[in-house]
Amino acid sequence: MSRTDPLTVDLDTLPLQPQRCMHVLALILRRHNWQHAVKAKNIGHRTAQSRGRLCVWVFRFLHHNPVKAFKLDPRSFSGRHADFVLAHWCAEAKAGRLAPGTIPTYYSHLKTFTRWIGKPKLLKPIGAYFDDPTLYRRSGITTNDKSWRALGIDVASVIRDVEDYDVHAAASLWLMLAFGLRFKESLMLRPHVDVASARQAYGDSGSGGEDGSEAGRYLDTHRGTKGGRQRYVPIDDDLCRHAITYACHVAKGTQGSVGDPNLTLVQALRRLRYVMERFGITKRDLRVVPHGLRHQFAARHYTERTGLLPPVAGGQPVEAVADSAARQHVSALLGHGRPQITNAYLGQSAVMRSKPPAGSTPEPLLQPATGLPRSGGVLR
Repeated sequence: MSRTDPLTVDLDTLPLQPQRCMHVLALILRRHNWQHAVKAKNIGHRTAQSRGRLCVWVFRFLHHNPVKAFKLDPRSFSGRHADFVLAHWCAEAKAGRLAPGTIPTYYSHLKTFTRWIGKPKLLKPIGAYFDDPTLYRRSGITTNDKSWRALGIDVASVIRDVEDYDVHAAASLWLMLAFGLRFKESLMLRPHVDVASARQAYGDSGSGGEDGSEAGRYLDTHRGTKGGRQRYVPIDDDLCRHAITYACHVAKGTQGSVGDPNLTLVQALRRLRYVMERFGITKRDLRVVPHGLRHQFAARHYTERTGLLPPVAGGQPVEAVADSAARQHVSALLGHGRPQITNAYLGQSAVMRSKPPAGSTPEPLLQPATGLPRSGGVLR
């Protein structure tokens, strides 16, 4: 190996090389970009990709900026460079080209990078860079019903069309609809073995536990979940039973997953997105995305608990105790630890809307910045 090979270069003794900025950055990413920002564990491919692209964009922006070009070794990144970058983000946000929900992600990636170069306290609090908190604070309350049903789409008909083209994609859609699974969770599910009895799910009591369900079988969802969090979703109606039966038919062998066994997970996810585009399951065509089935799942279970549609679908106000219990139930089924997250699926309850806002008012979502990488997007 040569002296410049990333596996042999010692960053701790390598002299500063402003003229080889991107080379040094590649060495830093090679050493650190597989680690969690604060925990002693690895991170996922998408997070590493998003973080790496943001770092590359930052130093290209500093080097090629027409206002003031900086030629620096990434290890020399300092407060004035951070001020310059954050000022640009602030201007982009004010111009409507950078969404409030994107800025905290960028800021988090940049803060992680400063830890890598031994400057963990270099960045000021995010609020110090913005004169208006609404520029970087995203409201977690949806005002638009994102379910397929809201647009009058016959979900079963669409999925059956997909079945004729790709049974693996169709199985994923059935699972998303019936159990509220995410893309990755649906592909990684092993339907023959990821079904548990009530006793397996909730111990010797065999009771539905917090969700109150008395179903005999539960879907054991733990593969591909965020943070590896396990959850049990009851198999208690015809839709759930059909989704499981179809997934078992598609999976190859008792240990097989729903995804195509001839593809890697990354390839299977890419294939699934391709099939969605082919059948118009996009915001551009049908104006819905697969994640909308998760919204529809949440709304269905909220309605089952309260007898009324969720607020985002125009439902009538629900008594506070019943609303809270229903949201707790939906949150658990979705695999979230906080019932507040249901605001993003169901809308805000009438009880919460009647309270005065604590702090700043919710801000509208803005469009992503041109030239900036999305979270996991393409860097210009």
